[in-house]
Amino acid sequence: MGFVGKSVARPDDPLLLTGAARFVAELSHPDFLRLGGWQSTAHVAFVRSTIAHGEIVSIDTSAAADAPGVVAVVTANDHSVVPHGSVFPDFYPPVYAMPILAEKRVRYVGEPIVAIVAESPAMALDATELVEVDFEVLDAVIDVNDAVLDTTKLFEPGSWARTRSTQDPSHSGSNTVLSLSAEHDAGAFDAEVVIRQRFWNPRQVPVPIEAYGQVCAWDGDELYVWAANQRPHGFRDQLADVYELDGAKVHVSTPFVGGGFGGKVGRTPEEHVLPLLAKLVRRPVSWMQTRTEYFLGATQGRVEQVDLTLAGTRAGQVTALRGEVLKDSGAYPGVGANLPARYNSKDPAGPYDIAHVEFSSRSVVTNTPQISAFRGAGRAPYIAALERMVDLFAAEVGLDPAEVRRRNLVKPEQMPFTGPSGAVYDEADYPGDLERTLSTIGYDALRAEQADRRDRGDLVQLGIGIATYHHMTVGGGSEEAIVRLDTDGRFTVFTGTTSQGHGHDATWAQLAADILGVDVGDIEVLEGSTEHTPTGVGAVGSRSMQTAGVAITISAERLVGQAADVAAAMLEAAPGDVGLIKDESGTGFSVAGVPAKRVTWEAIAQALAVGEVGGYSELTCGEVHDVGDNNSFPSGCHVAVVEVDTQTGAVDVIRF
Repeated sequence: MGFVGKSVARPDDPLLLTGAARFVAELSHPDFLRLGGWQSTAHVAFVRSTIAHGEIVSIDTSAAADAPGVVAVVTANDHSVVPHGSVFPDFYPPVYAMPILAEKRVRYVGEPIVAIVAESPAMALDATELVEVDFEVLDAVIDVNDAVLDTTKLFEPGSWARTRSTQDPSHSGSNTVLSLSAEHDAGAFDAEVVIRQRFWNPRQVPVPIEAYGQVCAWDGDELYVWAANQRPHGFRDQLADVYELDGAKVHVSTPFVGGGFGGKVGRTPEEHVLPLLAKLVRRPVSWMQTRTEYFLGATQGRVEQVDLTLAGTRAGQVTALRGEVLKDSGAYPGVGANLPARYNSKDPAGPYDIAHVEFSSRSVVTNTPQISAFRGAGRAPYIAALERMVDLFAAEVGLDPAEVRRRNLVKPEQMPFTGPSGAVYDEADYPGDLERTLSTIGYDALRAEQADRRDRGDLVQLGIGIATYHHMTVGGGSEEAIVRLDTDGRFTVFTGTTSQGHGHDATWAQLAADILGVDVGDIEVLEGSTEHTPTGVGAVGSRSMQTAGVAITISAERLVGQAADVAAAMLEAAPGDVGLIKDESGTGFSVAGVPAKRVTWEAIAQALAVGEVGGYSELTCGEVHDVGDNNSFPSGCHVAVVEVDTQTGAVDVIRF
């Protein structure tokens, strides 16, 4: 008995490996078929901006409207939908709202200007070639250091999109969207050793195997959306806001999703305009993003300048650290703009015990695609910079990089440790992780070999890299899970999470199976839809196990408690005397001291199918687990060994 910690087959794998898995482009959901299916679905293509910044002088869509198969041609002048302010409305002023189609001005190459709906994807795409857009080109701001100067303001008065709130005429339209400041104590940096370094993390694109895809259909005043999305509940709330709908009338589901990596959190113009198009043409509409479109308009990641100042003693003790992050938000601020304040500010010193720590950040808009989350969003680049600073400090004071870490890591006896921002770190043994890793890889011998190669002047040199880290996850918030006993004696687990290859179907079943005392094959997992649970956050922030996992555990435990009450009624025993037994004979509920007489899950299900037993007509337990500010700080140590050809620059990884 016991599945957690064991390798189990993932139920989704056979579907994925045999091609039986169905993605958005192969949608066969019952509600979609009920609302017309593919035979009645029209297809969407977009005319996009070819310049980074400019006024829209004119748009001529007449030829496109007359093209074969075209059902509708839509620009910003053809609708009255107010753009959605932000995924973080409490942080960003509405002046930075993202229109569903470009209004008055374009702000990045690839921004959608015209939506064309046609009978086939090819017809829609052909018609885009017939649209003529005349621009007045404006100066583009691409670099964050130019943006912060506000020499060219991207949202100055007169360039605003329509918003639901009255614009403040005194708003300067500054390119700075969000800032976090820390008072600088110059005295703390009056030390024996002070080093400063700037790090640049370039723009990266998540590039999942499946690009964005979405199908929308209306059923009266109810909206149905199927999308390749990581956050169906969050996307539901965004669409409800944009279209001023009751959230209960917006239904968002994700079929199989071919990768997300932070990019598919649901905030692009295309995703927001599709419900409008479906309403205008009075039939389902579909948009399947091409790879070229993906590189032009999908949300991207990284793009931050990190300036670190580190002070300490010649003996290798770090005494002060100042971190400054200048973050690119892209053309319209979304998830990315909030990352420095949301994550970096919570643990700027990482796993090190540093007496004085300062952190400040500024997020600015530029004429580039929107920055969102991507693989350790906001955290991994800062961690890399901090680890590089420790190496530079070690070189400056003439100590081994491992020794500097030994002298500055938070020690186990200091746990639970409260970091400089007030965050409480998870129990951990950072120095122990370091020593075990160094021992495993044979660190001393590697350093000796490295020194020998340098002394000999070998063409192929040895490089050794160390990273001791912790990595804040979750980011606050809750997750919902429901565990239900079905009429056939099997179980269903519902969660608000989503899976893009995570294997949640196996993991959630393992957790529930161990508590319920059944086989993982007796549990079906349903997630990724607003129809399964009222609330949910989805798969973001490396959080699912710590939120949904806990919610499933609690729900399953409560279900066992309910079942014990039912079994007590069936056994004519006091509820407190009945418990769940799991042994070689199987699983069942029995009276304490009488294990031979048991009531199985199947028997309980059959009894409830006939009528109420023990005050229950069904067994379903739901739990919303809210972590609050109790974020998690998983940690570890990595050591990499590489060979570098000093003539060609070629790098070969030898050990990790």
